[in-house]
Amino acid sequence: MLPTQIRPLLPYAIVVFLGYVGFSLPLPVLPEIFLDAKRSILPPSMSIEFKTILLGLVLAAYPSGQLMGSPLLGILSDRWGRKKVILYSLTSTAIGYAITALAMSAHSVAGIFIGLFLCGFSEGNVTIAQAVIGDIAGKEKKVAHFGWINFFSCIAFIIGPLLGGWLADPHNSHFFSFATPFWLGAFMSLVAFAVIWKFSSETKKHSHRKIGFLQGMRRSWSDPVLKKFYIANFLLYFALYAFWNCLGIYLQRRFDFSTTGLAYVMAYNSFFFALGLLFLVQPLAKKMKPFINTAWGAFALAAMMIILVLPDNPWGLAATIPPIGLLLSILMTNAAVMVSDAADETMQGQALGTLQSIQVMSGMFVGVIGGLLAALRPDLPLWVGAAMAGLCGYLLWRKK
Repeated sequence: MLPTQIRPLLPYAIVVFLGYVGFSLPLPVLPEIFLDAKRSILPPSMSIEFKTILLGLVLAAYPSGQLMGSPLLGILSDRWGRKKVILYSLTSTAIGYAITALAMSAHSVAGIFIGLFLCGFSEGNVTIAQAVIGDIAGKEKKVAHFGWINFFSCIAFIIGPLLGGWLADPHNSHFFSFATPFWLGAFMSLVAFAVIWKFSSETKKHSHRKIGFLQGMRRSWSDPVLKKFYIANFLLYFALYAFWNCLGIYLQRRFDFSTTGLAYVMAYNSFFFALGLLFLVQPLAKKMKPFINTAWGAFALAAMMIILVLPDNPWGLAATIPPIGLLLSILMTNAAVMVSDAADETMQGQALGTLQSIQVMSGMFVGVIGGLLAALRPDLPLWVGAAMAGLCGYLLWRKK
């Protein structure tokens, strides 16, 4: 049973869960959509290198939308309230998934990009849920609360890829196609809308002067501590997106993994992510500050991403994926908490919206650069991601 003090967060946690299920549904499918010799929606005459570049651009669509939408939604939630803004965002997310599904059926790469961009622009779920934590939690409770949010997203990343791989396989049903996971994503967004409409209550109690979008962005960057934490998050999430987005490309190109195989790898990683959230995050929070946990975790992630690409046999993933999953639980929780702790209580939505925008900016860069690097060599994005994680650790360690 969830602790009593986080019950106001429960509807938002459910929304995060449904949102991440919807987001992760197509992750194991996209490499096959673009790269598979038999099922690709792209012409057979197109080179594998160009297909990989197009895949990178499509993977960049969602975070590109988040880059523009997250800080705006965060500021609006500070001004208008968490509940109202998330209802608007969920409606727009459902429309974005529907556009993507229709474009998938029409084999339109441009349509897929537009649909995923709209989904990303509307995806304020995590930002607003984190702002709710800032509203209801004291500083000493934030790690536990952020951990619960990440736990819900982690379980979603176990279910989503497995479900997406199954729904995209026409061998399971003649009704299934590449578009099916996106239709389910649209449906889940509407379910999340109903949950917030019926069960959530407004948690933003304070009021302050209205702040415009550009003014709010400048305010977030004017604090030197926040600025350093934002830069560290950019470096860290470059590494995380290199792992999430490019691991599938690497495994498909090097070991010819199927959609189902990629889904199993993602679920395997998420299982250890969940274990870390349950058994590591809070004990470590009692011993070290969030920025220190993030620093040493980033160093460890850099080492593990290098070790990941060394084995010549895919069975090496059985040993290399578990520690990465554990590290992700530590890094994602503490990287957000250190920003929330550094931000004033009147600007939680704004600061965390800016944070998510910076994090997904990394995803946008990885989508574009990662595709180009993977076209040269499939393991190259993971090497670059390891270097970025090391830089993050160094930047935060200097603060100590």
